[in-house]
Amino acid sequence: MSEQAQKPIIGISMGDYNGIGPEVILKALHGNHLNKHFTPVIYGSMRVLNRYKHLYDMKDWQLNPAPTADQLNHKMVNVITCFDDSQTNVEPGKVQPEAGQAAFQSLSKAVEDLKAGLISALVTAPINKYNIQSEEFKFPGHTEYLAEAFQSSEYLMFMVSERLKIGVVTGHVPLGRVRSNISQEAVSKKLNQIIKSLHKDFGINKPRIAVLGLNPHAGEDGLLGNEEKEVIIPVIEQYRKNNHLVYGPFPADGFFGASNWKKFDAILAMYHDQGLMPFKMLAFEDGVNFTSGLSIVRTSPDHGTAYDIAGKNLADHSSMLHAIYTALDIVRNRKQWDEIEADKAERANATPPLIEIPTQEERDPKLDDEIPRERPQSREDRPQREERKRDNRPAREERQKREDRQPREEQVIVASEEVIIEVTQPTTDEVIETTLPTLAETPVTEPPSQAQQPRREERQNDRPRREDRQNRNNRFQRNTNQERQNDRQNRSEQPTPPAATNSEDSQQPRERPRREDRQNQNRANRFQRNTNNQEKREEPQNRQERRETPRQPKPGYQRNQETPEETQRKLLEISQSLLFAKTPSKPKTDENPEA
Repeated sequence: MSEQAQKPIIGISMGDYNGIGPEVILKALHGNHLNKHFTPVIYGSMRVLNRYKHLYDMKDWQLNPAPTADQLNHKMVNVITCFDDSQTNVEPGKVQPEAGQAAFQSLSKAVEDLKAGLISALVTAPINKYNIQSEEFKFPGHTEYLAEAFQSSEYLMFMVSERLKIGVVTGHVPLGRVRSNISQEAVSKKLNQIIKSLHKDFGINKPRIAVLGLNPHAGEDGLLGNEEKEVIIPVIEQYRKNNHLVYGPFPADGFFGASNWKKFDAILAMYHDQGLMPFKMLAFEDGVNFTSGLSIVRTSPDHGTAYDIAGKNLADHSSMLHAIYTALDIVRNRKQWDEIEADKAERANATPPLIEIPTQEERDPKLDDEIPRERPQSREDRPQREERKRDNRPAREERQKREDRQPREEQVIVASEEVIIEVTQPTTDEVIETTLPTLAETPVTEPPSQAQQPRREERQNDRPRREDRQNRNNRFQRNTNQERQNDRQNRSEQPTPPAATNSEDSQQPRERPRREDRQNQNRANRFQRNTNNQEKREEPQNRQERRETPRQPKPGYQRNQETPEETQRKLLEISQSLLFAKTPSKPKTDENPEA
């Protein structure tokens, strides 16, 4: 289907051709500027429309005569002739029975195509409710005729605009019969129609609705009537219990006078003039008459035939244009609403899909040759801490290679004797093998202390001893208190460092003495200084002799010997020179003092 064929088709009934219906239709559709949104088709007469077109100087605009609604030109305004117009005499502003019959025939043809689904919506031009009456049409207006044609008992004359929406409980009913037509059931039906129309036709999910009272001042608490207490208030309370935002009843005069209508989405009036009078005062130019509750979409301008200005090119087509746009919007809103409801129904009726739970083999497939890992259940089956750590450590060969790159020296002191050993590979086995033979060959005068003995004679694991780990980490072993005392005695007896045990030891650099050795050396130095000072105190006579003995001059240095007279003379010269330097010179005076 082409893009032009997918556009909505809006049917427009011509109405009474002696009124302003043909004029507002031609002005609204002039120039084919609305064809990009929908396809317009006018139900009436091509001869009548051409006469008004020439009357309003629209000769350059052509209309397309279409025999039926399924043979339309989507790029032009189509016209379907619904009656014999060969003898039609157009007289604007006059009431003629022929004009009423032509209006009814145009309306019936449009309703026929609307039932067949050839058009999407219907926009009706004004009719004269007096001259249209016949055996086929015995209704007070379009609303009642369309309600019977589409077999709808619940309908509502809904006056809508962008600012204001007003529905009425009793439409075209004489004022004397208004009270008899107002009941709780009638008010509930109209409220249902307003709520449903706001949801479906205008897309308002949670509307706020105001209800007007029947009597002046809304009955004044029963003083001016009991209809509010007996009919209107019980219905409002029932809707409030069902979580609907319905408020009232409000006095009509104060409600519109204080502009309270701006706070609500729609208003329900009790009779025709109570709702339509303020509506036409506030939204006459863009007001639209919409028949709610029907299975089809029907709109109409909110004005009548206006015979007084017909044929004078004075009619305003704004209401007709808004009626067309409102019909187009409602068609689109209803289509979207139907799609949403169909989707909800489909999801509600659809059964949830069955979910197959996979088996253990499907969730965790394994190969046949893959051996599953068993987790130890008991503490005995778990590996020991040392074994787990040993598994995580690098191989011993790799550690030895890293240590070979950084050779270190370690000092092992045993039995108050120093043995310097060069360790190239500081592993546990080599340290033990190197240290134990030395201990066996070295004569020991005293038995080793308890601290030097190993804590455990037999070790079940290969973990190195604490002393060996200290040697491997380049740490010196410390002697016990007895060994330290022996070491001090040896150092006091032998202040010189011991000779190297072998040629290799003699080539090694001296290690920095320990902290205890440095302290002992400092104590010895202080003791030596104290001894020297005591010796100096014991020789005062020698010091006195050195003071009395004149100091001999240094060789090569000769001091000038001056007499006291020469020294006094030099001082006098220096003082005179300083005196002359500080005394300012006297200014020169002129020879002539008078000048």
